[in-house]
Amino acid sequence: MIACVALIYVRFSSGAECWSKNACIETSLCAAKGGISQPNLCSGGNTIRCCSCANCMEASLCVSRGGVPSTGICPGSSNHQCCNMASTSVPTGGKTPVNRMLTDLADILRGAGLTVIESEGWKTRGHGIMTSVKGILVHHTAGPATGDFPSLKVVRDGRTDLAGPLSQLGLGRSGTWYVIAAGRSYHAGATIDDSIFGNANAIGIEAEATGSPSTNTGHASWPEVQYQSYIRGVKALQAAYAVPTSRVLGHKEAAVPLGRKPDPNFSMDEFRAALAK
Repeated sequence: MIACVALIYVRFSSGAECWSKNACIETSLCAAKGGISQPNLCSGGNTIRCCSCANCMEASLCVSRGGVPSTGICPGSSNHQCCNMASTSVPTGGKTPVNRMLTDLADILRGAGLTVIESEGWKTRGHGIMTSVKGILVHHTAGPATGDFPSLKVVRDGRTDLAGPLSQLGLGRSGTWYVIAAGRSYHAGATIDDSIFGNANAIGIEAEATGSPSTNTGHASWPEVQYQSYIRGVKALQAAYAVPTSRVLGHKEAAVPLGRKPDPNFSMDEFRAALAK
């Protein structure tokens, strides 16, 4: 079944309750997911309400239609998600690059008031030119527990099994951005739609983090300065390259088969909600 309407609630002998206790969430988060908040079905404060979705479908189908898939407010498997079509507007003023090196990356980030370090030779580094920038993939390095961006060498030069660069951009724990490559980088692997999220068409950002614990909730394991810088940097890239929020995905959301990648270890629903503010 392509889509279905989630049950608003299930009636028990004790009265009306939310269809799932996990769907009792903040009204603002429900709205960001594309859901509808129902009052008087959840315990907690006035802003904790039962969230349901009238546009549930497979996550890959949602993305192919230009929507933002969000977990937790649809019945069924974890890949059966609420498709929010309200976050698909393209930022004004930007222009999608076509068949070129992204030599303006450092200027874009500095223009957003961010601290930027340019890796020597980055403007000519890459596995060829970018075909376009239609998507942005959010990653974490799963690297060392200390240091600002100790994974720089690996991201720039690659591993024994995969030649670098492994992403265009890096993000340190201090919120500092590292510009590593202007060209195509090997960060995506197989995706739900390579014409949007493949290496030739998507910017990759590797943020320094151990990746532990593995979670899809909140961002408690991330330094706030780094997390907020992540949001600001991605918003700047969206504005410059006309990338809608629906095409900002975590690697864990874009990689196929589902479950192949766990990064980043924070809530992408929360992250996209912040991008929309």
